Amino acid sequence: MSANSQGKSNLKGVRAIVFDMDGVLIDSEPLHLLAYQRFLSDFGLTFQEEDNHKFLGMKDLDCAKHLIERHRLEMTALEFVAKKEAALHQLFVEQLKMQPGVLDTLEETRRLNVPTVIASSATMPTIELVVELKGIRKFFRHLCSGDEVPNGKPAPDVFLLAAERLAVQPSECLVIEDTFNGVCAAKAAGMMCIAIPCQATRHQDFAHADLVLNSMDEVELEELIAPRSLA
Repeated sequence: MSANSQGKSNLKGVRAIVFDMDGVLIDSEPLHLLAYQRFLSDFGLTFQEEDNHKFLGMKDLDCAKHLIERHRLEMTALEFVAKKEAALHQLFVEQLKMQPGVLDTLEETRRLNVPTVIASSATMPTIELVVELKGIRKFFRHLCSGDEVPNGKPAPDVFLLAAERLAVQPSECLVIEDTFNGVCAAKAAGMMCIAIPCQATRHQDFAHADLVLNSMDEVELEELIAPRSLA
């Protein structure tokens, strides 16, 4: 997986960077899977990695509705999410790690004076927990949750919300994503997109991304940023 020159040529005039969170900033997909497994085991249910594939990049509420219907669980989607989040938050406190290259990239956005935002399918309490646990809240102008918009990824809603809060045009935003659903959402929003698949999403199709990289270490921000952002 590597940069291609055609995709790279499309990435110009960036005035803001929109970061997905799970799988991009943090190595969290294995912990999401484990949280589902621990929670669903209370109902005598198994939940394997292949079961989780279809949910990558989706809002927790959408995942909850699907699993409640599939397994005929006696609870609301909000109750399901609350229980899964409780398991997840404990795992985050105990085991959460940043993805390679993230801190250096965030420091680079600050040096280049590029506004940044998190736009994630995660709930706002989870986003807030992550940025506090890892000490990265200072890097972001805003935090945007999929729960704040009507439609989750692959719909563009959360990315359009991010552009609105940053007061920039969607076409001037660069999204960094790790899922097929996220890339589709970014392109539907009219944004530039770099895909950096995590271990859990390497099997997905990233043909719609402008650029596909192996890790955040390969992101070369300085050549992508619009000149006036350097002022």
